[in-house]
Amino acid sequence: MADRMARFTFFLFCALVGVSSCFQASAQKFVVAPFNFNVKNGFYTPASTDAKALAKVKAEVPAQTFMPDPEAGMWLVYPPQQGILLFRTKELKELTNVAGKLMSPSMAIVDTIFYNQVYLQKDADGGKYSFDMCYSLRIDGKRYYTDFRPHDLAAFRQELPHHKQLLLLASQDTGYEVYADKGYPEHFHIAVFDRQNGGLKTRFISEELPFRYGYEFLDQSDNAIKSRYNDKDRTFHIAIQGLSENYKGVWDGKVLKHLE
Repeated sequence: MADRMARFTFFLFCALVGVSSCFQASAQKFVVAPFNFNVKNGFYTPASTDAKALAKVKAEVPAQTFMPDPEAGMWLVYPPQQGILLFRTKELKELTNVAGKLMSPSMAIVDTIFYNQVYLQKDADGGKYSFDMCYSLRIDGKRYYTDFRPHDLAAFRQELPHHKQLLLLASQDTGYEVYADKGYPEHFHIAVFDRQNGGLKTRFISEELPFRYGYEFLDQSDNAIKSRYNDKDRTFHIAIQGLSENYKGVWDGKVLKHLE
């Protein structure tokens, strides 16, 4: 209870001041939120993954695969197989407002998150929360809007000097109750980037790692992530210990191998 109250105070402060200094993922990110707990009955249906709308849209938004200034606050947008819709403005229910669909993983800069409304669909077990949220992001310098949740890259990073690569762990904070995206990281990917001309070039992004983490928090100080670099064969080993499931993998500079 104390931890959750601390999280509440933390997020309320962020919403009131509207600045991203509360979030380590990207120093320029702003938060816009009415932040009233006037929870509405019902369920929010995401616009960016609407199957009928995706089938109608033919234009594609190219994925960004090079980031000239990665320290500006890079995120990863990892769309499902059918892609996601990106919009020109925050009006996400208008098909005429669609800029195109993103079909492959992309680097992005998230600069604003709009927390619009919390919904609760009641049932015999109490109910399920859903969230009307909108992300303002830039892909190759162009601004788009989406209610699809990007992956954060803040939990773990490892320089691989011999390969001239940077390995990052991507995850989505799935949140709990009315806290849409605070804590409980899941849907992990390993992303590897080549260091080129002062920037980062995408080399490899894994599919979702085959495990569930289960804990509320994850960062390098939690000791949930164990890693080592083998100088002899120049491989990088990573292990993530979850609540009831674990992940182990090894990266050799070209291929990621999942270990039992």
